[in-house]
Amino acid sequence: MTLLVLAAFSVGLTLLGFLVSPSALRGLTLLGLVLALLSLLLTWGEGFAFGPYRVDGVSQVFTLLALLGALWTVGLVRSRRFEFYLLVLYAATGMHLLASTQNLILMLVALETLSLPLYALATWRRGLGLEAALKYFLLGALAAAFFLYGAALHFGTTGSLEVGVAGEGPLYALALGLLLVGLGFKVALAPFHFWTPDVYQGSPTPVVLFMATGVKAAAFAALLRVVAPGAPEALGLLIALSVLIGNLAALLQKEAKRLLAYSSIAHAGYMALALYTGSLEALGFYLLTYVLATGLAFAVLSEVSPDRVPLESLRGLFHRDPLLGLALFVAALSLLGLPPLAGFWGKYLVFLEAAQAGQWGLLVLALLTSAVSAYYYLGLGLAVFQRGQAEAAPRPWARSAALLAALLLLFLGLVPGLVLPALAAGS
Repeated sequence: MTLLVLAAFSVGLTLLGFLVSPSALRGLTLLGLVLALLSLLLTWGEGFAFGPYRVDGVSQVFTLLALLGALWTVGLVRSRRFEFYLLVLYAATGMHLLASTQNLILMLVALETLSLPLYALATWRRGLGLEAALKYFLLGALAAAFFLYGAALHFGTTGSLEVGVAGEGPLYALALGLLLVGLGFKVALAPFHFWTPDVYQGSPTPVVLFMATGVKAAAFAALLRVVAPGAPEALGLLIALSVLIGNLAALLQKEAKRLLAYSSIAHAGYMALALYTGSLEALGFYLLTYVLATGLAFAVLSEVSPDRVPLESLRGLFHRDPLLGLALFVAALSLLGLPPLAGFWGKYLVFLEAAQAGQWGLLVLALLTSAVSAYYYLGLGLAVFQRGQAEAAPRPWARSAALLAALLLLFLGLVPGLVLPALAAGS
């Protein structure tokens, strides 16, 4: 039902886009996303299959997070060109499809369905975004080629295009490695992260919000299915590189979007650690808290500037607009993992599962790098209270969404047990 709603609105609004105003199309896009979200919630816990398209608990949890990211993005943007809303809608359709299949060919189709609109969205403001979008496109095409070659090798060694079919031998290991490279690019795991800082910095801020939330959720759903039979040892190396490179590089950044880009690499490492230890509940909760916190941070930054946001430009934001200043402070503390915010429980569950799985080396590295992240997250969060001339003209909808996300982070931090059973049922 969710796929039907998204596909129907995508095709229908493509035709209507030439006949109605962009603001009307924005309203219809929001309606389509809300209906897709409602159809998802009304069928929560119920499975459905039609050929290679399969809706299950994993699909529902990760689609929910992707749709929240799409709704937030469309709600923040008022474009005079209707194509922006259509591109987000097509990308959301691709995200749902990617999370709802175990077939490698359909996964590749879904990856391109979500990637092609994102390449166009990255160039939305032209100028600074062109170089970033070109890099994103070229590296994305290379990652797709790795994924396709991995799918071919998987079929050659197992006789099946369905992930989860166990195989053996060096060619099977190579197939899993190539699939891991293709999806590692989408979730920005090191060393496949090189596109992330430039694309985050060069793309419009609301588009970055969409990339950091919806894309990461859908790509982790696919990664989860690929490594489900048994996480390859190479994933441990990617986790170590991600938490180390992401946190150390973020220490040197003076631009907020670039700082959050490097921190997203580190968070991809923490999420992959949950995957590596086989804890889907911890992964789902961590991803939920990350989507809320990083979405909140980018939503505040988009009200400060749609382009680059130097850290100096955030000084005085609390005095200019107390709600936005506090919202960014809450987002930074949650990403750091301090109680009583939801990010604390996300990291606690991941680290607890790593300890129970006996992954002591990765656990110690994750704890140390998480402590290092306090330096740049506190720098980002406390900048809003310093004296300065921050510029911000927030719209009522943006302020309401920021307030809601901040309250959710606090609520989930106080009573995390309310959503954990639903995530456990989904996973």
